[in-house]
Amino acid sequence: MDAFYASVELLRYPELRGQPVVIGGGRGHQPVLGDDGVRRFSTLRGYAGRGVITTATYAARAFGARSGMGLMKAAVLCPLAVLLPTDFEEYRKYSRLFKAAVAEIAPTIEDRGIDEIYIDLTASARADGDRGQAVARRIKENVLRTTGLTCSVGLSPNKLLSKIASDLDKPDGLTVIS
Repeated sequence: MDAFYASVELLRYPELRGQPVVIGGGRGHQPVLGDDGVRRFSTLRGYAGRGVITTATYAARAFGARSGMGLMKAAVLCPLAVLLPTDFEEYRKYSRLFKAAVAEIAPTIEDRGIDEIYIDLTASARADGDRGQAVARRIKENVLRTTGLTCSVGLSPNKLLSKIASDLDKPDGLTVIS
C-alpha cells in the first residue's frame, strides 16, 4: 500500500490532500473542529518530545520526513507539516478491506504485515502471457474501488525483486522486473 497510514488519514481528512502530513503524534494532536466548522490541525512547528514518524505523505517526504525519523528532526525539515496521531484500529480495518479486495481476485495471499502482501501470479502470468500485468491491474482497481486507497505492485520472479519493484514507482505504480 502507498503511504498506508497517511493515506487512510487523508480519506478521513480530505482537505489535507497534497499537503505535508506526518503520522505519529499522540492523542493530544487530534484535529479540533472550530466554532466555524473548520478543522484545525497541529503542525510540527515547535514540536518537542520523543515521538517518531510512523509514516508520511509523499509531500512530507519531499522535505525529507521519513518513517522512523524523530518528530523533532522532522520539525526542523518541515515545520508546517500537519501532525496526526496514529489510529491503529482504523489502519487494521483498512488492512482487512484491502486484503479482502485482493483475495477476490487472487485467493492465495502471503500476509507480510498491515500494508504488504505477496501473491503468486505465476499461473495468471502464463495464462495471460503478460507476466501478470492484467491481473495486477485488476487487483489495483479492486483495491482502489473497495478502499479508496492506491497500491503499488511489483511483478518479478521472486519476492525480493517484487518488493524492490513495488517501491520503484510509488504511488500507484506497476513495475515489472523480468
